[in-house]
Amino acid sequence: MLLVVAVVEAAIRLSGITDFPAYAVDDELGYVVKPNQSGHFLVKNSWSFNSKSMPTAVEWNPSAHPNILLIGNSIVMGGNPYDQQDKLTTMLTSNLGGAYQIWPAAIGGWTNVNEMAYLRRNPDVVKVANFFVWEYMSGGLSGPNSWAGDYVFPSYRPVWATGYVFRRYVLPHVINLKLNELPPVGDLKDNYLKDFETSIAELSRSSKLPHPGLIFLYPTKKELLFAKQGGEWLHEKAALVKVCDEFGLKLIDVAANEAWNASLYRDSVHPTVQGNAVLATILSSAIAETLAPPSQRSSR
Repeated sequence: MLLVVAVVEAAIRLSGITDFPAYAVDDELGYVVKPNQSGHFLVKNSWSFNSKSMPTAVEWNPSAHPNILLIGNSIVMGGNPYDQQDKLTTMLTSNLGGAYQIWPAAIGGWTNVNEMAYLRRNPDVVKVANFFVWEYMSGGLSGPNSWAGDYVFPSYRPVWATGYVFRRYVLPHVINLKLNELPPVGDLKDNYLKDFETSIAELSRSSKLPHPGLIFLYPTKKELLFAKQGGEWLHEKAALVKVCDEFGLKLIDVAANEAWNASLYRDSVHPTVQGNAVLATILSSAIAETLAPPSQRSSR
């Protein structure tokens, strides 16, 4: 019996299913991936976090290139199902030809409220942002997401891999354990909208550009299908349009882009690898257009 347990444990560890990043619980941020980690989930999917807990293999060095700060949640971070080369940051960097260094400030499950807490914690990151790209999903300014426990955002690598895998991947098919990795959804709160405006004002001062950044609106699959039928999928869009007008930001509604369709989702929320490629193309085109000299910008 002990031999069987040992063999199963060894097989699970060799599979790489417990080779995932560890999180730190934080009173202000809610939670964040611990810095300076790397690994290979399921052996094949490489992942890295630098000293700023950014999901990138590039160590924090803002003086090397002009910097673009890419802010978001799991759509930006990627996560265990993707290899590092298939994540949005890597594809976006490639599309821009290496002219800019993309610094992703993004953790799965974060709302814009968590993201603002990260920016407050890391003012040096804000100060060197020459341009920013900020993701927005429904409910992003309804409140922060909190740590959901070790079976959602694990704070350690399990000592007993077999027990962890059973509890995380098998037991939820038997009983509802509410292992929700998605950010909460709710109504926009005025205090968080004001905080959002403050964060954008600080980023704009750092950029010193007439058009210092852009906000991209990312729909769930259900919201996209509603938008394709002519519906307005984002209740708080008017408030975000007002913010963009005030600060000279470009607003990108991914649902309105003809290239974006329902086949680009691997589940109800997250993009496939091809979806990441399409999203990177949408964003890189918008960035290049925004940063181009006025004489080179499209008249559309």
